[in-house]
Amino acid sequence: MKIKATINYDTKATHPDTHGVADKGLSYTDTYTIDPNYFYGREDIDDYIKNDLGLVAGGGYNTDHIENVNFTLEVLA
Repeated sequence: MKIKATINYDTKATHPDTHGVADKGLSYTDTYTIDPNYFYGREDIDDYIKNDLGLVAGGGYNTDHIENVNFTLEVLA
């Protein structure tokens, strides 16, 4: 299963990559290739992807530095 996932978010001034300045209206898109046999269902897959994208947007370690977050997930195959 392939899922195209996008996170839209704003950063806080505390974000490690923004050097004290908050950024608004950012987005990041990635395509995930998922073996559904490793998950308990679609909700589990979505949670995994959202957590991963949140960590990427948050600077790699946590999601404490992002806000106004929303996700779009689209099954490609």
